[in-house]
Amino acid sequence: MQNENLTPKQSFDLISEVISEARSRFEENGFIYVFWGALIALASFGQFYLLQTGHTDIHWYPYLLMPLGSIITGIYYAKKKKARGKNIIEKSLAGLWNILALYMLVLGFLFAGQLRENLLPVILILLSIGMIVSGIVLNQKILLIPGFVIGISAIYAFSLDIKYQPLLGGIVAVVAILIPGIILMYQHKRLQHV
Repeated sequence: MQNENLTPKQSFDLISEVISEARSRFEENGFIYVFWGALIALASFGQFYLLQTGHTDIHWYPYLLMPLGSIITGIYYAKKKKARGKNIIEKSLAGLWNILALYMLVLGFLFAGQLRENLLPVILILLSIGMIVSGIVLNQKILLIPGFVIGISAIYAFSLDIKYQPLLGGIVAVVAILIPGIILMYQHKRLQHV
């Protein structure tokens, strides 16, 4: 790295360029929001169905998709990383999401018995934090607003009967993760054709 002093304008331009590059790469990766939105919705609606049909002993089975989704995500990003490097913003967001995902998996698989009806609200709070921070860092309202929707849903989930929480989780996944991911992918494709 060069040891030169930048003017305030050069510093601002450099920061703007890094953010713009991260945003562009993120939009290209709107796929990951589509993937996780669909996966979470599938698991949540699957659990809701099992609970409603009396399969309470296996109602958590659909969430076995989550570790598989984490592996697929890891492989996806490992391939992308080989194709190009990451800037500090991308590394920071990747680190944030990796930590949040680890916490969500640990809470879901190791502490579900202790958390009981509080498990979904706690996981939604963690998910909300990831979406809001991503929205702020990337200056993307399409992530920021759904992040707050997830947070409000988390607060509501604390008062919701546990048998309806998976339904809420599925709806939140579609509305606040899957649809924004589709919009981001569409916006990126539209910009590529301009």
